[in-house]
Amino acid sequence: MKGTGAALIVSGLLLAGCSTAPAPDEAPPPPPSIKNAPEDSCGAQAVGSITGQILDDETRTWIEDRSRAGSIRVMEPGKGYTMDYRADRLDIKVDDQNRITDITCG
Repeated sequence: MKGTGAALIVSGLLLAGCSTAPAPDEAPPPPPSIKNAPEDSCGAQAVGSITGQILDDETRTWIEDRSRAGSIRVMEPGKGYTMDYRADRLDIKVDDQNRITDITCG
């Protein structure tokens, strides 16, 4: 008798697992749209011509004067950096000899 009762309970659970959930009344609202920052909000295009130059104090001052960057981050090879995007930050990528290889917003 105990075996029959257990079998009924197990079969009831198996059948319940095959049923589908009712459809929701309405779909969730879409996420709020994110306003995109202007393509060159940090001034990378204004100072991009300096790519290939050695980044020294004079070059950095020239970049600071001509870009619209709220902050400047020098990215050296082999070092870790946050992946957060800040439209007003100018990222200056340099190689092992401190030569500028790329300038982007980020």
